[in-house]
Amino acid sequence: MTVRLLTYDGRQYLMPTLLTWTVRRTGSVPADELEVAAVYDGELQEVLPDVYRFAAYQDDELILRGVVDEYEVEASGEGLLLRLAGRGMAALLLDNEAEAATYQQATTAEILRTHVTPWGISCQQWRDMQMLNYRVTSGSSQWKALSDFTSRAGGFTPWFTAAGELVVEPLAGSGARRVIDGTAPVLSCIRREKRYGIISQVLIRDRNQRVMQTVENSAFIRRGGARRQVLYMPGGSTYGAVRYTGNYQIEKSQEGARQTELTLSGAFSASPGDIAELSYEPLKLYGVYDVVEAVTRGGSGGETTTLTMEER
Repeated sequence: MTVRLLTYDGRQYLMPTLLTWTVRRTGSVPADELEVAAVYDGELQEVLPDVYRFAAYQDDELILRGVVDEYEVEASGEGLLLRLAGRGMAALLLDNEAEAATYQQATTAEILRTHVTPWGISCQQWRDMQMLNYRVTSGSSQWKALSDFTSRAGGFTPWFTAAGELVVEPLAGSGARRVIDGTAPVLSCIRREKRYGIISQVLIRDRNQRVMQTVENSAFIRRGGARRQVLYMPGGSTYGAVRYTGNYQIEKSQEGARQTELTLSGAFSASPGDIAELSYEPLKLYGVYDVVEAVTRGGSGGETTTLTMEER
């Protein structure tokens, strides 16, 4: 693994040999992350304050490009150590607030032009969609303005490539197909089911007409789940629109509830968007899974990749 640092005025510098490194890829939110540590020789002392981007490579293949969030230099009895952390290009949309706006008929092209490209982000792959009366509320980030539009108009969340380009298409199934069976170098496997945070019922209240309506998560209620959320119907909205919001909130609350976490020996065994055909006898896991997160760690002890997967 090597990391190239870029300054705001176009200069490039190669970090010293890395001692440890971690690359977390989600493709979407939470944003991709990079954390590295290297022996510090002092040559970058005048450069580090000007660094604002990074590009990480594995065997000359670009793994992640993004924004430098912080760095630190530590002096101890073991010498000088440089640590650097950053996030993928999604950080630029997460960190910048959008102006409140109402689009009578929002289109993908207009959303990209207003909320994405002004921040230096390129998008060459996008689905042409439109939505009537789309609102960007005060305090929303540029990312929320974009992802709420794609979720409501297309039913998916956009994502970023390793090179930092935005893709306004579904992530699941966009990558390679992987086979993980008894021959794979599996170090550990965890099967997880989370219940906290799942919404059982959305109560919609219209204070003007003094009426109420509910949207229920019947499957979760049958299993004893109880977590209600209350939505107040804004003026001018229809019940259909608010019911859609209620169903959307329930669906979002269930994302990631059932996951399988697999750790394998080796670097970058898979990426978000890949499809994994899993056959793991100890936990009786057989089926087809979507890789939603991949964390690769490296150091003196070798390299490992931890995959978080959701069954299709």
